[in-house]
Amino acid sequence: MSRVSGVGVSGVGVSGVSAAQLEGTLSLVTGQELETPGEMLYVARREQPSLVATLLSAWEGEGRRLGPGLAHELAQHRGRMAFYRQQQARLPVAVVSLKGLEIADRYPDPLLRYMNDLDFWVPERERLWELAAWLLDDGWSMHTATFIRLEREPEVILSLRRRPDDPYGLPYGIELSTLAYLGDGLGAPHRTSVPGDPVVKNLVALLYERFEQPYRARDLIDVAVLLGAASPGTLRACALAVSELALWPEYAELAALLAAGPLEVPELPGERRALVRASRLRRRTTVVKALRRPVSLAATALQSRMTGAAVLDRLSPKAALEAGLALFALPVEGGVRTDRLTIGESGGALWAHTPVGRFILVHGDEVDEELLGGAKAAGAL
Repeated sequence: MSRVSGVGVSGVGVSGVSAAQLEGTLSLVTGQELETPGEMLYVARREQPSLVATLLSAWEGEGRRLGPGLAHELAQHRGRMAFYRQQQARLPVAVVSLKGLEIADRYPDPLLRYMNDLDFWVPERERLWELAAWLLDDGWSMHTATFIRLEREPEVILSLRRRPDDPYGLPYGIELSTLAYLGDGLGAPHRTSVPGDPVVKNLVALLYERFEQPYRARDLIDVAVLLGAASPGTLRACALAVSELALWPEYAELAALLAAGPLEVPELPGERRALVRASRLRRRTTVVKALRRPVSLAATALQSRMTGAAVLDRLSPKAALEAGLALFALPVEGGVRTDRLTIGESGGALWAHTPVGRFILVHGDEVDEELLGGAKAAGAL
C-alpha cells in the first residue's frame, strides 16, 4: 500500500496530529499515491471532502502559506463551525449531541473538523417537537423526516435546514431524532439509548455510521482524538459497549485501517477474533428470532440492501411502516397541526400529522404528485 511521507513537512506536527499524518491517512483511505499538496487537495475534494478543512488548517498551522482562495475557504469553514457553536449554545431544550462539536472540541488546536450538520438525540418526543418548533420560529425550515416503527409509537427523525448568509455557501443542517443509533435493522437493531461516557457514546456513533457508508479519513482522525488520550478504564468501557451492541466486526475493520495508517491509536482490549465471532453469532441469533415475522424481516432486508424495489413497491406505506421499514417523509404545506404525532391513511396516501406540520410518507424515493391532492410540498427528498 502506498503511503505519503508528507510533502514539505518535517519536525513535530500540530499538537500531536501532523499534516503528514493527515496526508498519510488520506492516501490510505483512497488507496492512491499522492505526491503534491495539489494532488492531495484534488483527491480530498473529490473523494474525502470532509477532510479538506482539516488539511487546510493543518497546513496553515505548520507555517505553510495558503493562497487567498484557500485562506478564504478556511475562514468560511471556521465561520461555519462558529455558527454551529453559537446555535447549540442557544438551544432552549436539553439534547444529547452525537459526534459533531463534542469531537470537534477534541481536535488539537488549530486543527479544524468540518461538520455538515448537527446531530442531536432527543429521546422525549414532547421535547423534540418543542425544539423543532423553536428552530422553525428561529429561521430554520423543515427539509425531510423519517419515521420508523419499532415496538411502540414510531420513532422520529427530523432534518431541518437553514440558508447561510453567503448565497454560494452550503446550507446549515440540524437533525433531531428520538433514535440514538441506526443499525441495519436486522442483526444490528436500531437503538433508543446511548452510553453515558461521551467517548464511548461517540465511538459507538461512529461505528454505527459504518452501516451507512465506508469509513472515511475523517473517521480515522475522529477515533484518534477520541481514544488517543483515553484512560485504560475508558478503553475497557468502549470494549464493553462494543460487545454489548455486537459491533466488533465494524470495530475490527476500523482498527485494521488505523493499524495500517500513520496515526497512533490504542486498541480496545480483548481477543479481537473471538469477539468478532461472538458478535456475528449474536447477529445471526437476532435474525433467526426475526423469522417469527418473515414479512417484516424480508422487507427490512430488501430495504437495507437497496434491492428488490419492485417487491417493496407492492407494499402499501402503512404495511411498510408496520413491517419496520424506514418511511421517508416530505413536509407538505397546510393541514392542521396536532398536539401529538398521528399517522393515518387518506386519499391513498399515508400521512403524519405532527405539532410542526404534516408529512406524506413513502418507502421509496419518489412521491406521486396525485397523492398530494393539490397540496404543495414544502421540502425535498
